[in-house]
Amino acid sequence: MCIRDFRLVPLAASAIVALTTGCAAAGAQASSPAQPVSGPADVTVAALPAADLAGLYIAQADGLFARQGLRVTIEPIASSRAVIADQLKGQVDISAGAYIPYISAQAAGARFDILAEASTLQPDTRVLVTTGDSPIATVGGLAGKTIGVNGTNSIGTLLIGMLLTDHGVSPATVRFQTDPQGFPAMPAQLEHGKWSAAFLAEPYITLAAERYGERVLADLDQGPALNFPIDGYVATRAWVRRYPGTAAAFVRAIQAGQSLANTDSVAVQAAIAKFDKLPPTVTGVMALSGYPVGPVSEPSIQRVAQAMLQFGLLGQQYAAEAERGTLVRSMVAGGLPGFGAGGPPPGWLLDQPSRS
Repeated sequence: MCIRDFRLVPLAASAIVALTTGCAAAGAQASSPAQPVSGPADVTVAALPAADLAGLYIAQADGLFARQGLRVTIEPIASSRAVIADQLKGQVDISAGAYIPYISAQAAGARFDILAEASTLQPDTRVLVTTGDSPIATVGGLAGKTIGVNGTNSIGTLLIGMLLTDHGVSPATVRFQTDPQGFPAMPAQLEHGKWSAAFLAEPYITLAAERYGERVLADLDQGPALNFPIDGYVATRAWVRRYPGTAAAFVRAIQAGQSLANTDSVAVQAAIAKFDKLPPTVTGVMALSGYPVGPVSEPSIQRVAQAMLQFGLLGQQYAAEAERGTLVRSMVAGGLPGFGAGGPPPGWLLDQPSRS
């Protein structure tokens, strides 16, 4: 059993976080007038409330979308699967969440494009949590138990299946139960005895420990899931083809946000604190994901499709397409929208606002 060490953040540190972020955002807005965009400027993004999407929240907080001429509205969701129907109806422009439901939908005939990668698994960023007094001390102790997840047939059930199998436990021996409110509600549900364990992402892992004394049973960043691709930014192909200028502007802002997320932990903490309305005692010590920058990596997303096939999240009728890589290839447009197959030109990020 792994028990995380959670340290309190001094109030002075939280003040520095707020001051630094405020100055950066103001500087970005003041020195970076909005660029014209060829397409609609208003974009709705459905997103998980998780640190995995720090690039998105930084881009919003620091005015990176505004600099690209976009007005972005972020709508919180419990899981990416929950928003697919609305996206296909045109009610949501872009979603930010796990790849799994989109790969499933693509196999079934829908047409989505992955605009950019959002996050990869890193230590302590996706875990299984138990209550502080739980008798379960090992992964093997989960056999026959119920595990709470933010969505069934999702990244949570896949990562847990990989963990159980790697520890000699059949995934068929556990029951998964979805909480429709997602990560924000799950620590309390676990504490009230709804499940034996829960799948959580940061910052809600840290919140679970701070508020309820819940413990990390197992870090999911291990074995075959090490550095696993988690989330991406996805739009329907119809939307991308109809509004290529808007898609390109969105990706440029996201890439700048991703770059800041990789190099500035204070920016991540402040953005998550703002959008998830959490205190610095949580956001100041949360573990951070990896935030890929550049063209979407086909081999990386292919790992997801192959794992889905192995653990039954993708039907065997799609096995040939998944194994050949044509399924994933159909979702990767060959490069960042607006940049071409070679990706962004050297030094393109120099045009983005600095955080001085």
